[in-house]
Amino acid sequence: MNISPFDQSKEKIISYEGEAIRLSNELRAKPFHSYISISGERIDIPAVQGFDCETCTFMDMVNWLADTRIKKSESLIAFVHRIMSIRFPTEYAQNRDKIQARYKLEYEMIQSNSKNDIEWFGEVGFSNKVRLDGSLTDNNNRVVKQRNDEIKIVRN
Repeated sequence: MNISPFDQSKEKIISYEGEAIRLSNELRAKPFHSYISISGERIDIPAVQGFDCETCTFMDMVNWLADTRIKKSESLIAFVHRIMSIRFPTEYAQNRDKIQARYKLEYEMIQSNSKNDIEWFGEVGFSNKVRLDGSLTDNNNRVVKQRNDEIKIVRN
């Protein structure tokens, strides 16, 4: 199943949709570039390998999750699993326990609660919404969705 392409114009909005766009952009490949700093030194930023989560294959996502050289946040890992559960439901059901066995309950919950909604994908970028099993929940934070669909994090 395909997911609809992310609307890049909403990237700066602090909402679930904006967070989904930012997370998908973090997964994309970035070319090599360099610049001259204020002190006159040349700074080289190496190329980063990545993939487009809207069009890649199942194995691209699995290989990215298995690559230990790439630094990944819990939000990115959960985002990739949510995308995999929607785009490749049969392959994900067959292989979810082989990908990372220690998150078995979380992957079962992702598969049972999956929906093709950009807000559901972007939920993982906010505090207390990363994991469905509640293992990363901080009781001092609350996520509040305002009337204009923007997100505000309230700390107690």
